[in-house]
Amino acid sequence: MKWIGYLLSSMWRLWFLIIFLIVFILFIPVLFFFTAIIKNQIAVANVTRYWSKLTIWISFIFPKIEWEEKLEKDQLYIFCPNHVSTLDIPLILAVIPVCLQYIGKAEIATIPIFGYFYKNNSVIVKRNNRKHSYTAFLKAGEKIKQGLNMCIFPEGGIPSQTIFLKKFKNGPFRLAIEQNIPIIPITMPDNKYIFPLEYFKGRPGIARIKIHKAIYPDKLKEKTVENLNKSVFNIIFEQLKKYES
Repeated sequence: MKWIGYLLSSMWRLWFLIIFLIVFILFIPVLFFFTAIIKNQIAVANVTRYWSKLTIWISFIFPKIEWEEKLEKDQLYIFCPNHVSTLDIPLILAVIPVCLQYIGKAEIATIPIFGYFYKNNSVIVKRNNRKHSYTAFLKAGEKIKQGLNMCIFPEGGIPSQTIFLKKFKNGPFRLAIEQNIPIIPITMPDNKYIFPLEYFKGRPGIARIKIHKAIYPDKLKEKTVENLNKSVFNIIFEQLKKYES
């Protein structure tokens, strides 16, 4: 009877893709207006939030959010989630009530039409190119100065599902220290089951999200990239263990 499960999963994933594309097409005029004419990336970030909310809700994905503390008004943040699924990006956009941009892989920018908005409203990085990665983080610093929050996946990509939590890269933590901006760890345990990498698997349902307290670099006993990296990693690792138990 496995084939019935595979069929249902495939139908739901197809439904998600159709909804994603329809909502995107409906939002294209507004996205184009703010991207190409007004050139207001904060406005684009707000529009993208509503696009993501619609896609998530109509796809029967129900975020269950746990906040350890409220976000401070007028404070910018770097959000650092674990990365387990392509669902992570629209889900975070849907639930975080601030304007944010991602540091994302360059390959997405080659997608027709979508890639145009992506490359103009994100920080593009070629992950295997150190020089390009350094330039990307400089651009991320500029985005922060422009009033945008950043979301960076410290694992650098979606790891194999056999890996519980991949070792974090130092980039987001160096950026936090250089910009003197707090980091908020985010733990997401369910997306790998809702929208896994395998096409014939997946299901709608509840997506738990734990948004942890902000970590301020200045308040660390050791204000180092390595210590900040370790602190965020341990928070997410321990929370994932609690979800798994």
